[in-house]
Amino acid sequence: MGADRDVWFIDRWGVQIEEGISVEAFAALLDALNDDDAEHVVVDINDSDDWFVEFTGRSVCFQQAERGGEVVGTLDYADRDEALAIAKEFIDGDFEALRARSWKPDA
Repeated sequence: MGADRDVWFIDRWGVQIEEGISVEAFAALLDALNDDDAEHVVVDINDSDDWFVEFTGRSVCFQQAERGGEVVGTLDYADRDEALAIAKEFIDGDFEALRARSWKPDA
């Protein structure tokens, strides 16, 4: 991870957000997920190294987007606080802490 790593969000409508990247800003996107809307169910945090974490209201997937990229797995998070802790680790580039979590390989 280089010092020039860029991070951005993609909201539930597919809009890329590049300004004001913070855990608090991501919390608002996560809170906007609505169980009644079956079509717009994910928000993402992406980086310029092609890594991303994709959150639903109950789980998060951690993988690399490029062809042949690594899929770390999926994790059902316990609550909003755990989801935001995962988001903070990704935003901060703390991949050691991220990888230490209990990811389940995708089947």
